Amino acid sequence: MEDPTVCLMRRIKRGDPSAVDDLITRHQAALRRHLERYVGAADADDLLQELWLRVWQRAGQWDGRGRPLAWLLVIGTNLALNLLRDRRPAVPLAALGDEEFSETLASASDAIVPGPEDQAIWGDQLDRVRAAVAQLPADKREALRLVRIEGRSVQQAAAALGIPVGTVKSRLHHARKLLMEQLEEDT
Repeated sequence: MEDPTVCLMRRIKRGDPSAVDDLITRHQAALRRHLERYVGAADADDLLQELWLRVWQRAGQWDGRGRPLAWLLVIGTNLALNLLRDRRPAVPLAALGDEEFSETLASASDAIVPGPEDQAIWGDQLDRVRAAVAQLPADKREALRLVRIEGRSVQQAAAALGIPVGTVKSRLHHARKLLMEQLEEDT
């Protein structure tokens, strides 16, 4: 028997607005809980409205493979992360000392609120990652911050740093390699 959500997605792709109502009824609570982990209750409601609008406007992007709920969760996660990124002030790394960079990294990682069971695990891991990032050479830390923390594209990072795209990619590669080596040594 076919998943009822798959049937709803097919109806939405055909332009049936009642299918959106049925999809909302079926998945609203789970999606709200998911979004609240990222942004809290007040913003979750706004993001849900945006999510349902996107589902209606972009139903053709669902390719029929996988579970529709997974597709909805990806849309919701992307909306939440975009909201968090847009709210975070951009601070040039060159203007930050090592301690301030660690605080910037901490505020970026604190924007996503894990469940209680994850907090204990994440706390130790986050401390290890912060320490490893702090040990990176400044040029690699800055490339990592722009692309991974601020969410800029490699092209945007290159423009901000005034260097070629290939150099940003190289710095990211070496930063990841150094981080992995440092984190493996710590285990």
